[in-house]
Amino acid sequence: MYADFCNQGTPSFSSIRKWLGRIGLYELNREKEYRSDWIFIVDLTVELGAEKALVILGVPQQLLESEIFPLKRGLGHQDIELLALEIMYSTKGEYISQKLSELTSKVGRPLQIIADHGSDIQKGIKLYQENYPEVIYTYDVTHAMALLLKHELVADEKYQSFIEQCTRCRQQLQQTELSFLSPPSQRSQCRYFNIERLINWAIKLLDSPIDIIVELLPNIEPAILRQKLKSKLGWLINYQEPLSIWSQMVQMTRTVETHLKTCGLNQKLSSVLKLQQLTMGANCLVNFQLKIIDYLKIESSKIHSEQTILATSDVIESLFGKYKQFSSRCPFKQIGQMILSISLSTMKLTGSVVKLALETVRYVDLEAWSDQVFGQSMLSKRRTVFSA
Repeated sequence: MYADFCNQGTPSFSSIRKWLGRIGLYELNREKEYRSDWIFIVDLTVELGAEKALVILGVPQQLLESEIFPLKRGLGHQDIELLALEIMYSTKGEYISQKLSELTSKVGRPLQIIADHGSDIQKGIKLYQENYPEVIYTYDVTHAMALLLKHELVADEKYQSFIEQCTRCRQQLQQTELSFLSPPSQRSQCRYFNIERLINWAIKLLDSPIDIIVELLPNIEPAILRQKLKSKLGWLINYQEPLSIWSQMVQMTRTVETHLKTCGLNQKLSSVLKLQQLTMGANCLVNFQLKIIDYLKIESSKIHSEQTILATSDVIESLFGKYKQFSSRCPFKQIGQMILSISLSTMKLTGSVVKLALETVRYVDLEAWSDQVFGQSMLSKRRTVFSA
């Protein structure tokens, strides 16, 4: 049998992609369990063009209480299920509320919805809550902490000048023998999610003995090298004190994130974190500490005294990252069939599951779904224009 299979040759890339699309569509359309303890994780992903994908993941509260929180670990891709994936040309709050209501009729009313505070998503969830006021809407801790840092640092002239100096320094060093010392590149979007990369780079460089750098570049005269280092990196001395403050601010947000992501959010944990935060840092950080405490107060006030809920939507961001790795190979960054890789990532793929999926969903079914949802692709339109 193995020899017969080998004689047939290796399946082509397009064949494998079609198989994966069929399996992904099977998972998307598979009837999900109707339960009363779903937690919905909601977000939008955007590519080129007018389309946006509304993705709603689900995880039972029972799973969190029995497996996730006791082990103090985050959600993995296979802990959740893809409950809904809608391609939308308008993401007005009314449409998002409608999609949430449609999903509720299929799988049951959720205990909680967790998402960021994007304007459309926030409005949609609040409209949905008008019909289901008992559903808890939790602001994802990762986005909340990043926004607090952003508000604090955007208004800080010293920090903004530090960012400008880092950009200039990277440009000056990238084509020189000192390129290994250059600052890490900054993200074009969501840069306040990982600002510690730049801050840690600066602190570690200031703490590094200059003799180590001299030893790493034996072909350069030490006196000349020291002069170069002073010329290119001497500006860091002016930021030594604020770097310490910024580092403490980041540490405070990461402490809160780590606790909430591994243990969940409850009123008891919220009280512990409040005490920890009040004892951290210098007086100049008190206002920032109080803003973190306000977040904890607001989110913990929505739940019962003995209840522990999910506090992060990191798992959906991780799935989006995985999807964009696949879609980056496409000629155009347009949402298409590759979006089904999100449902593939949540599946426990076994031989029996793959067999059932391929028997249930034919290639013509995949093409019909794609035509109905996406219509003619951007690449196909381009070919039509340029071949005319």
